[in-house]
Amino acid sequence: MTNMMKALIFRGAGNVTLEELPVPECNPDGVLVKIARAGICGSDIHAYTRGGMAGGIMSDESKFGHEFVGNIVEVGANVEGLSVGDRVWVDPGCCVPDPNLSCMAGGFAEYIATITAVKDRDVFVLPDEVSFAEAVLIEPFAVGVHTKNRARTCVDDKVLLYGAGPIGLMTYAALVNQGVENVIVAEQLPSRIEKARSLGADVFDNSNGADVYAYAREKFGSFTSNAVEAADIDVTLDCVGFGVILATHIENARYSSRFSTLGMDFSPMTLVPGFLMAKQLEIMGSRCYDPADIVEVIDVLKNRKTDIGSIITGEFGFDQATEAFETACDRVKGLKVVFNIAD
Repeated sequence: MTNMMKALIFRGAGNVTLEELPVPECNPDGVLVKIARAGICGSDIHAYTRGGMAGGIMSDESKFGHEFVGNIVEVGANVEGLSVGDRVWVDPGCCVPDPNLSCMAGGFAEYIATITAVKDRDVFVLPDEVSFAEAVLIEPFAVGVHTKNRARTCVDDKVLLYGAGPIGLMTYAALVNQGVENVIVAEQLPSRIEKARSLGADVFDNSNGADVYAYAREKFGSFTSNAVEAADIDVTLDCVGFGVILATHIENARYSSRFSTLGMDFSPMTLVPGFLMAKQLEIMGSRCYDPADIVEVIDVLKNRKTDIGSIITGEFGFDQATEAFETACDRVKGLKVVFNIAD
């Protein structure tokens, strides 16, 4: 194995360079992974367009990339249950001293070393049925699954899902795999509406002020409590993240319904506590994922109840980094863009 590798370095907004760096050493408690695929995350796009802090604590002059899969090429002396040759997904948090800096894990590289490598916590071995081409989706997929699971979504729930971007579509696929049949996906962008419908979703075009709650009443019926009638929606999943979605939910939500959001909108908003009390609403944030979410995602990919791999709209080599990021920034052409590094 060569002692040098290619890696992308984040130099600031609009500036990503391909450089040669030493291959990292394998830690006694970790593994060394040869990366096969790496995906461009929304946070990477924010950093590329607006600067590192917009991408979540991404500093200039740093390695970055946190959605990756590959083959183990070296195993630390203290690691159990993992072997050279295993095809794996790696939690990016185990690649940096501070898991909160996982966006700087360094997955846009030919090799990555983990600090720890506990099987089924830090590193998950992929089943033969799941290719690298699909497994590269695991990290963002788990973010959506965690959002669903935070809301304790059940098979019989009636669900309103905001957003048919990558994470929204993957959340929809997880709902299908779980057996949830009553789902409305709310989206505005025509290309994403088309993609969601191609996966079998019932999509409501909520552009131009269209009332998704009126549509939900037609589909799910109404629920009345304390003389207040509302669409019979058990769970609302926000995979967009705009504060207006939460505000609209609080105003229109059914009694004792649940709302889960993965959004990072820091804009101030007006909250009416009386609605929370009178409707007994549950509102929760969703951040990252747990090992159980990873297991569920792998199960979704293995079962193939939806063609979720079709959301990948572009594959590039490292020498096409600028083109890859420019494509990823295009909301129509760049639904999900990945680097194809090695099979």
